[in-house]
Amino acid sequence: MKYNLYDFDGTIYDGDSGVDLVLFAIKKKPKVLLTLLGALGTVILYLLKLRTKKDMKNKIFAFLKYFPDTSEFVEEFWEGHEHKLKDFWTEQKDHKNDIIISASGYFWLKPIADKYKVKDLFATDIDPKTGKIKGDNCHGEEKVKVFYKKYPKAKISKMYTDSINDLPLIKEAKEGILVKKNKLYNYYEYKPNFIVRFWRWGWGIYHKNEELWNYLIVGCLTTIVSVGVKWLLLFTVFNADNALQLQSAIVISWTAAVLFAYVTNRIYVFKSKNKKIIKEMFQFFGARILTLLMEMFIMWFFVTLLKLNTDLWVMIWTIVTQILIMIFNYLLSKLFVFKKS
Repeated sequence: MKYNLYDFDGTIYDGDSGVDLVLFAIKKKPKVLLTLLGALGTVILYLLKLRTKKDMKNKIFAFLKYFPDTSEFVEEFWEGHEHKLKDFWTEQKDHKNDIIISASGYFWLKPIADKYKVKDLFATDIDPKTGKIKGDNCHGEEKVKVFYKKYPKAKISKMYTDSINDLPLIKEAKEGILVKKNKLYNYYEYKPNFIVRFWRWGWGIYHKNEELWNYLIVGCLTTIVSVGVKWLLLFTVFNADNALQLQSAIVISWTAAVLFAYVTNRIYVFKSKNKKIIKEMFQFFGARILTLLMEMFIMWFFVTLLKLNTDLWVMIWTIVTQILIMIFNYLLSKLFVFKKS
């Protein structure tokens, strides 16, 4: 028997369904943030290649303990996210010979597989109650193993994917299909030069989580604005040796940076259409004041109160607080300031 295989995130679904599920969970129950903060250390260790992706997912999806009725939670998720399924997939009338094979969680992909009546679904087996992964993460070479374990004599007609991570399955298929947004390319004929390939690879990564990348870019520009305004004031109008003038320069530079951040986040990151701009702006400033107070508290607690005030410790806590501030600013902006109906 011949089957068509499809990756899910970035291929059928426009974005990363796992990331969207976590953000949806935070919106439903903000205390999910506590679990994610607890997972931050494991995420950093994974990025440093000191932990596996399975370890990281186990920590992140521990938030499922807050949702005893996972079926209802997933149903609500798809009510607000099914529109992100790509046209080339939804417009097909028949999926009886199609198989979805993805690293995302089985329990949240199953409703889509059932609705479109696909032949089968292979995905990472995540316990919907504990968030623990059973077996191996369904990724890369593992996809080949799980497919042939169930269909040892099957042939793969076409393999649809947006990622080079699925190259092991593409090699097994008669035809590899590269999916970029809603455009389909023959993988074997898609052979641009190195520069174009590198650019499109980077663009693919950018597009899958476009909002996050735009937020990071805007964050860097905001930092430049803050430092630039402060430097300009201290070297022209204010005297850094004068405490009052120094604090005035800090307040003005912070205000300019937050104003810049609001405009750029509204237009380029979250693409807000809210007509109540003044209210939205005050909410944005309020959120930034909240994280500013959080930063001040963290630095006071560890550096001043616990006296971890050597140059090394100050540098460490500065980095830690900046990471936390960036995460909280993003979540507060997405879920409460620029929230979409």
